[in-house]
Amino acid sequence: MGFQLENLRSKSKQKLANDQGAAAVEFALLLPVLTLIIMGMIVFGLVLNSYLEITHAAREGVRWATLGDSRVEVETKTQAASPGIDWSKAAITHTTDASDPPELADQGIPYTLTVTYEIDDLKSMFGPFGTVLPDTIQGSATQRVE
Repeated sequence: MGFQLENLRSKSKQKLANDQGAAAVEFALLLPVLTLIIMGMIVFGLVLNSYLEITHAAREGVRWATLGDSRVEVETKTQAASPGIDWSKAAITHTTDASDPPELADQGIPYTLTVTYEIDDLKSMFGPFGTVLPDTIQGSATQRVE
């Protein structure tokens, strides 16, 4: 009986000795998958941050537009609302039937402000992973003239 127990112990030690490199091999197989997941999370976070910035800028701009500011003032305040955006890659579009600046007679007319932002810098930053991203992202807001 003692012999059999000792024989089992020696076999388990041999098995452990043969499995020593298994963890390294498994890690090497999973590393590319984990890298892709982490890169995807980073890209998603950066694109989402840009989308939130331009949507905030559109909301802020349309608020000033409906309060009676001219288009030039609205664009200046829109850009000031989101300093994290490279405004040389963005375009602001006004969609309304109201006069510029809106007057008392324009009350109730919807005013839409759309901000379009090119994300080429994000696409180039991630090389082949950036090809799945769109060329532009867009945020808009609509409010009635007060």
